[in-house]
Amino acid sequence: MTTVGDLKRPLDAEEEASSKKACLEVSDGKTGEDGGQQGDELKRTKTHEEEFDELFEGGFLDEPLKAPVAPEEAARREFAETIAQKGYRVDEEELPELLTVIHEKAPSWGEQKERRSAAFLIGCIARSTRACRISFVAQDGLKLLGAVLKEAVRRLSGTEGREEAGMVTLACLACLKALPLGRASLWEHRQAIGKPFDELHKWCAKERSALAAELRAPTLELCKRWKRQPKPAAQEQSPEDKAMRRRVVELISQGLQGFGGASPASPAGPLPSPAQLPNNLVAVEVENLLWGKYGKAKVADYRHHARMLRSNLSQSGNSELRGRVLSGALKPEELIAMDSNALAPEEVRKKREEAQEKAMRESVVEELIPLHLQDGDNSAFDRGADLNTAPVVWVSPSKEKEKAKKEEVEEDSPSQKDALRMLPPPTPFTLSTPAPAPPTVDVSTPEMMATPGPDDDDEDELSVLRYLSAPP
Repeated sequence: MTTVGDLKRPLDAEEEASSKKACLEVSDGKTGEDGGQQGDELKRTKTHEEEFDELFEGGFLDEPLKAPVAPEEAARREFAETIAQKGYRVDEEELPELLTVIHEKAPSWGEQKERRSAAFLIGCIARSTRACRISFVAQDGLKLLGAVLKEAVRRLSGTEGREEAGMVTLACLACLKALPLGRASLWEHRQAIGKPFDELHKWCAKERSALAAELRAPTLELCKRWKRQPKPAAQEQSPEDKAMRRRVVELISQGLQGFGGASPASPAGPLPSPAQLPNNLVAVEVENLLWGKYGKAKVADYRHHARMLRSNLSQSGNSELRGRVLSGALKPEELIAMDSNALAPEEVRKKREEAQEKAMRESVVEELIPLHLQDGDNSAFDRGADLNTAPVVWVSPSKEKEKAKKEEVEEDSPSQKDALRMLPPPTPFTLSTPAPAPPTVDVSTPEMMATPGPDDDDEDELSVLRYLSAPP
């Protein structure tokens, strides 16, 4: 009789073997004690080792298990990888689509992912081409930049997420440094960018931490650049000077639009382009530099220069010049340094040059020299000779010099006869003449090592972009 103690007792080797044999007999369909067929009803349970072997043979464990990725995280990764594959740079053609993703799709990814994705795009624009940066400004990208900077400065003043806020701020500062923005442009966007930047400047001044020290250097660099420029027209204290400067801004803006007169009847300017700055933004920058060049002491020169710019820019043949100014290829400081002749269209410049050369030729009085016709070498005729023997021929010394130079050039250049002349056949002496030895090259002098190019990637900016492109 089997007791409870026998059930708890561990089985020996013979009993365990017989138990396994009985299980196998039952699974193979053999009869039990009652003589009934029970193979179809009872199945042997698989051990854990056998289940693991089946999984291994089926290939289930060939690749590591991956956690499922949320749809918003997958969309964020696709957005970041698209830009990272191109060296963290943005193409001008892709910028509108990327801005649409940030404005419309990124809010559904979550607040933190949206903030980091926007900062990542702003940092990549700082490393992109000039046309892409101009297009970013033209498509109201400064509003996005100001919103991201404002949120980052707010989080810097808090206690949580300051490291991420510092990375976002560095990306915004790099973009501000790369964009064609001066003090006048910053004043025009003082609500979007000016106020957040002032708050950042105050925070860096009062904060004593490693993060504030890291942000203080690029902030002070931008402040020094903008303070070297004069105050914009909107900040002028005198009402008369403010009205005069605003009028000059309107004149320059009309010239950039192609308006030649006070009445905008038929503009001849280029069609609007995503890679062109707004006219008013460029006009305030040009006027600001003009005021800094002349100032209140030379108001007459200031007005004359402004009218000259408007009249030259508005000419119908100067669409290329206007396009260069609006696209940023010609900077405002380079524009005000050009004179009226340099600003004129190409056809007008050619006509002016031809008129100047003609006037110079007519104004020069040259003393002619008598030439004796019987002299074979065309030597100058002696004034003391008998002039009754032959008529006097007067020649110009400058033309004679040009003629002599032309003859020298024709003598030095190989003529058609010399080019077709056959060379003599080789002789045994010429065949036996050894060929000249090649010149020896001094290999002791090492070659100059190549210097780093101006477009080398900045490791600091790349580290910021890698941080912002990683999942939060």
